Amino acid sequence: MASVIKTKRSASTGAPTALAQGEMAYSFLGGTQSNGGDRLYVGTGTETAGEAANIDVIGGKYFTTMLDHVAGTLTASSAILVDANSKIDNFNVDNLNFNGNSIISTDTNGDIIISPNGSGDVDVATSKIIGLSAPTSNTDAANKLYVDSSTVSITGDTMTGALNMGANNITTTGKIYFANVFTNEGDLPSASTYHGMFAHVHSTGKAYFAHAAAWHKLINETNGVLADLSNVSDSAPSNNSALLYDAGNNRWAPGSLFTVVAADAGTADSVVGTLTFTGGTNINTRVTDNRITIHMDSAVTNLQSLTVDNLKLDGNTLSSTDNSNQLFINPAPVGDSGDLIIQGNLTVRGTTTTINSSTVSVNDLNLVLADSAGNAAAADGAGITVNGASATLTYGASNDRWAFNKGLNLPDSATGTNGLFLNGVSIGETIEDKVGSLATAGEGIDITYNDGAGTLTFAGEQSTKNNLGIASFDSAHFGISSGHISLPTVDGGTY
Repeated sequence: MASVIKTKRSASTGAPTALAQGEMAYSFLGGTQSNGGDRLYVGTGTETAGEAANIDVIGGKYFTTMLDHVAGTLTASSAILVDANSKIDNFNVDNLNFNGNSIISTDTNGDIIISPNGSGDVDVATSKIIGLSAPTSNTDAANKLYVDSSTVSITGDTMTGALNMGANNITTTGKIYFANVFTNEGDLPSASTYHGMFAHVHSTGKAYFAHAAAWHKLINETNGVLADLSNVSDSAPSNNSALLYDAGNNRWAPGSLFTVVAADAGTADSVVGTLTFTGGTNINTRVTDNRITIHMDSAVTNLQSLTVDNLKLDGNTLSSTDNSNQLFINPAPVGDSGDLIIQGNLTVRGTTTTINSSTVSVNDLNLVLADSAGNAAAADGAGITVNGASATLTYGASNDRWAFNKGLNLPDSATGTNGLFLNGVSIGETIEDKVGSLATAGEGIDITYNDGAGTLTFAGEQSTKNNLGIASFDSAHFGISSGHISLPTVDGGTY
């Protein structure tokens, strides 16, 4: 069978740290630009203490895969190979793509900027620039259609005579200054013809607008009055009057906000002006801006008893009043998360006490069970029961011992301080001492018992020319079959 020669290699590391002169190594770690994987290395230069001065890259899958594509076709993460005509099918430079006769931007809404150096120009020779959109900024180029259809603006001239635009609009983002002044209301033009027009009548001193075939007066903010509104009367107002709606006359008129004020007790009265809210026993009132707050005192006193829903507080007793036979104390947050603290001693009277909590913590150092038992016989069967598992730890009076009905698992019971002890010595230590005195070494075998560490070590002696013992072979280089040793592979190993 022929021998196999394997190059030094690594699946997890890039470049080797050391190679002898002429020694090669290959990394088949998945190669990237920086990790040195998928590359073939060789040691070159002067060799000192078995290590060449240089480790050079001479090839590898990382480079050959960059060449494994059709010439003239742009391929991602690969070298550029031109075809027989020295061409590539398309080319990407940053956000620009060159493809056929097109230069295309690849970023979202990306511009294409042609910027000659210094005073250079963009010269299209005798060709045309086509496909221009309508300009939106002052520096945008304009196409022929836009120029032909644009209106001409006249700046700085004064026009004489009338300007008749017909049904066309005058549009501007600036201001239009004009004087729509008429001497009398009768001079106003047709409200139907000029629907939406605003004008000023000098004799009345008011502004008007045309709507629904009629001219309507506008109220003057400086000297206008409520009576200017057709559905409002300002006759006979008095101090503290409010403007109220009179449905009978279909208009607004002055009046009192509160006609009659009444309460559970006392005499009804009418109010014009101030309406006062006064609290009673344990009740306070407060006015803030336009809001009245009625609240109880922070300390409510002199109550004989207090009933809230199904709870009654009377003297020193808090009781429930419904037929559920239950009373809940539920501190915030609502549910089973709050803390209930009882200051002083707690006495529970009843047949059964049930605690539905995941953790029970008791400060007492000693938990007493069967506290009413007068002797061992009376305490027979006392202990702890785990529901679900039917696991019990109970006291038996007949033999005066504890009994487990399940197995007992002790941590580190062989040698640890929490394990099982016999006469003050751990069960593990007792067994070790016994086994250590029984074991005897044979030819080529050493036995070492460490009482402190609790270990019993069997070791084969290394063979020499004069001593029987154990010999080993490097499995990477030697093969053994039925006692026959062979050298099937010369392996450079891994790094």
